[in-house]
Amino acid sequence: MVPSAKPVRKCHACPLNLGDRCWHFATPRDQWRAGRRCAGFDNATLQAEFRLWQKRPQVKTRKELRRENSGARKRSSVLGEQRPKRGDKH
Repeated sequence: MVPSAKPVRKCHACPLNLGDRCWHFATPRDQWRAGRRCAGFDNATLQAEFRLWQKRPQVKTRKELRRENSGARKRSSVLGEQRPKRGDKH
């Protein structure tokens, strides 16, 4: 079986669970094998580290910046005049 980075059902209440992966462990399934308890589930130091990581400023990708700025500036014609709408007569 190929090791998956996806958290298992037992990771649901863990604050380190990012939804599609675990913040600390590459393979969360291995942490719960054979009735074991995950080392990060009740670990206060790991959870404090995670909260500090969350508070750090996020670097936005070019795609995110482009989406934010799309439609932000007003469009005007080349001469600064308003073009008449279709069907309007002067």
